[in-house]
Amino acid sequence: MKFINKVSLAIGCSALVAQAFASTVNVDVTDEHQVIRGFGGMVHNQWQGGGGLSEADAKLAFGTGDGQIGLNTLRIPVYANSSDFNKEVQAAKYAKAVAGDDFILYATPWTSPYAGANQHMASSNYQKYVDHLNSFTAYMKNQGVPLYAISISNEPDWCGEWACWSADEIYNFTKGYADQMRKNGTKVISTESFRYDKNLYNKVLNDASALKNWDILGAHFYASDRTTGDNFFQYSLADQKGVERWMTEHYTESQGSGNYWRTITNTGDQANQNKRDTVNAMDVAYEIHRAMVVGNFNQYTWWYIRRCYGLIMEKDFGNKLQIPSNEIGKVSKRGYVMSQFARFIRPGAIRVGATAKPEANLFASAYKSSEGDSVIVVLVNRDYQNTKTVTVKVQGADVQSFHVYTTSQSKDAKYDGEVEVKNGSVTITMDPGSSNFKDCIVTLVGVGTPADPVPREPFGGKIAEIPGKIEAENFDIPGTGKENKTYSENDADDHGEINYREGTGVDIYKKATGYVVGYNQEGEWLEYTVNVKEAGDYTMTASVATDNSTSGFTLSLDGNSIAEVPLSGTSWDEFVDVKTKVTLPAGEHILRMTVTGSWFDVDYFAFSNGSSQCTEEPCDPTFVTTKFNAGKSPAVYGIYDVSGVFHGRVEATGLAEVRSKTAALVRNGGMFIAKPLRGGQMIRFTVTK
Repeated sequence: MKFINKVSLAIGCSALVAQAFASTVNVDVTDEHQVIRGFGGMVHNQWQGGGGLSEADAKLAFGTGDGQIGLNTLRIPVYANSSDFNKEVQAAKYAKAVAGDDFILYATPWTSPYAGANQHMASSNYQKYVDHLNSFTAYMKNQGVPLYAISISNEPDWCGEWACWSADEIYNFTKGYADQMRKNGTKVISTESFRYDKNLYNKVLNDASALKNWDILGAHFYASDRTTGDNFFQYSLADQKGVERWMTEHYTESQGSGNYWRTITNTGDQANQNKRDTVNAMDVAYEIHRAMVVGNFNQYTWWYIRRCYGLIMEKDFGNKLQIPSNEIGKVSKRGYVMSQFARFIRPGAIRVGATAKPEANLFASAYKSSEGDSVIVVLVNRDYQNTKTVTVKVQGADVQSFHVYTTSQSKDAKYDGEVEVKNGSVTITMDPGSSNFKDCIVTLVGVGTPADPVPREPFGGKIAEIPGKIEAENFDIPGTGKENKTYSENDADDHGEINYREGTGVDIYKKATGYVVGYNQEGEWLEYTVNVKEAGDYTMTASVATDNSTSGFTLSLDGNSIAEVPLSGTSWDEFVDVKTKVTLPAGEHILRMTVTGSWFDVDYFAFSNGSSQCTEEPCDPTFVTTKFNAGKSPAVYGIYDVSGVFHGRVEATGLAEVRSKTAALVRNGGMFIAKPLRGGQMIRFTVTK
């Protein structure tokens, strides 16, 4: 390896180290994860005495040049009194002027005019509360700084000082009212738990009709520190639901100066009494790494931008720390650490695969820019006693060189030159410079172009024709890149009993009817490339089996929903035909089946011309009788209209009960067919409405 620019090996990243001593970070640009919205901080002028963000501060915080932090996101409060709505308008305008099109403004309410004495809001005030929030979003929009998002409430689990919400209250408000918060084009953020308590989110995440009213899950990290295990940041249910997550508030500690690199202190800005604490600027790097890589967060917001322990230095209130006057108003060490992410990982970037922990106390993450023209690798060395040497190998992009930036005890996002990449590989030493401590954060900004993605292919090389039959197990062969995924599995384990489509993790079984896709769990999906010969109405018939009463799936075409199909049954061995009407445009499309209710097997999807045409029971009248043979115990019947469209299931012991329950099930009267799920003759009957 060699340096492209002439850089002193004593202060740069040495590329001349023997690879035998280097840890390896493998980067796969085709392995895409979450989209990054950006990085931000908080301004609360009522609590900061009006000095939350000056124009000069905004340039330091939101600029992307040398000596600037690179934030793009600003968090502000929603006050209980509308006369205070104007307090952060000027700060937002300053930030927007610097951040430009990348700017994101969002807001959080701490309390409201409708909170009770114990800060629990009565449900009778929910509509008034929504109206209050909407009045703020309208106000900010009229001021020329519209909100991107607004949250339901700050820290519902920090009761007393501000609004308290139980899990049930959060669920009820979300399901019944939260969608109204989008009135002024604003996205909805959940309540923001101060300790990322999953129990406050689970109920909403497990109910699709409530979850649709959240655009973003917000959380704080105050129950964590440098010693907290990774499980704090992990949330498998949110991963399964594909929920966007923002870390909306935290500071790693408030006892010491934001300029301390690694210091033990006995004083502090927010402490009521002196408290001995280790202040470590690299805790910021470690926390952001875990938020992005372990927690799959899309955005990270620090607490106050300007504070003695913040991103821009300020004097502390009690002058316990005696912040030097020449530090005030300048970017802190914590600010420079955060800039190693924020300046280079810009909004719209996608986190990609990388070896997260190549050795003890060494961490890595990788990203590709929104335009696909750069690969960014962030290396975090938490070992303050030892320098790290790292080999970075990049797959899926033609990176020609990396620009190197370092923050350490002696460096402030210092540009350390450009290193050449050969055969997709480069070896560097993370050089902290003339520091007492070796811990540092290094960002590599790649120059080059990603390799062209490998496109998806229809299974067997043949596009499925509509009208026609699509075997569920014959979903498209995936390519590389996010747009070329063809299936989504909640877990990587293959629960199937055969090797068909081995390696995908999709659970495929062999049954009497042939191959079927089983073990379907909510949130999973499969995609098929289809060609619709003629635009028009079709009957979709799905062959399914289940012993569950709450199963179901949706069908979408090119991302547009075309059908919701509820399922219920009593046997995994009896496959029944479920039919629904769909309207399809002509041409080539991507058909997606998404599981909305877990636990069913699916054999195939068949599409026939016309909404009233079908070739299988129960449409064939020879299978149907008008005589009802009632048993002594209730039976479950599938209800179809005469065109074969499935309307649901009823449990009944006689024709009168079948008819009355069908009347409650269907929208319009007419002739219907009841098919026993456990076999037997079907019955034709009429419903008058």
